[in-house]
Amino acid sequence: MQFMTREIFDALIYMVIVVGVVAAAHRLRQDFTRPLPRAGWADDDTQPRKPN
Repeated sequence: MQFMTREIFDALIYMVIVVGVVAAAHRLRQDFTRPLPRAGWADDDTQPRKPN
């Protein structure tokens, strides 16, 4: 492990952070650009249920 100098370890940490930010940005873009559900379909799920 002689090759693992401080600069290489720091670069490895920066690469992990960059990969994480890119993955998070990709996932957010997927979430925000997905098609929305039909108008009547989502309303049923948010309405309170009437007691029996």
